[in-house]
Amino acid sequence: MAKIVAFSLPIDLNQLNEVYELYIAGVSREDARTRLDEQISQHLSSKDTIRKTRTILLNVWYDGESIIHDSAVEAARYLTRSERLPVHWAMMLMRFPIFKDLCIVLGNLYELKDCVSAAQIKKEVFNKWGARSTIETSLSKNLKTLRDVGVIKCADKNANYEKCAHTISDPNAVALLFASILLATEQQYMTWESFISYPAIFPFSICNVTQADMAAVPYLAMERMGEQVVFRVISPLS
Repeated sequence: MAKIVAFSLPIDLNQLNEVYELYIAGVSREDARTRLDEQISQHLSSKDTIRKTRTILLNVWYDGESIIHDSAVEAARYLTRSERLPVHWAMMLMRFPIFKDLCIVLGNLYELKDCVSAAQIKKEVFNKWGARSTIETSLSKNLKTLRDVGVIKCADKNANYEKCAHTISDPNAVALLFASILLATEQQYMTWESFISYPAIFPFSICNVTQADMAAVPYLAMERMGEQVVFRVISPLS
């Protein structure tokens, strides 16, 4: 069975912040739908496009509760709008498999070169998802999202992309990224070293945050496995 593609239109950081702020203000999902439709319609005219964009935004913060959802809500509360990007990123990695896989592809490609082409990206994503028209459409919208949130930029007129680095120094935002990688990839354990070099967080450079900071996070457990120290996400039923 083909994988479901749910991320088929671009969104930007301002929209992500708007839906988050509706959520923390206690706005109901139904009222949030109405307000988002009003905001999106200022830039888009198609009712179908407005509906799909709103559905993607609601899916990030209103739908699909996760183990770390409440922690993400609280972490973002104390960050500026621009500083919230890694928190939104963590939620999107868990919500949208196509977004996660695209980020992994980009991270791996950027390990090899500073500038990657749309053709290279497309080839790798098609290898993972299959060469479908829906995937090609979703890919272009996901790439536009990455441009709009400021993590990649066009290097020239030939659809080549460069990475735009972002530094994170907030331990809570880093912990959310760590947990989201474990949950999105269904890995039980991961070392700190593996996490900070994981391709899906390619835009982020972690500064002044250490393994010791992760040990203090309530939803992450630090354990010894042989010669290694690893982390896992603590299930609510643990």
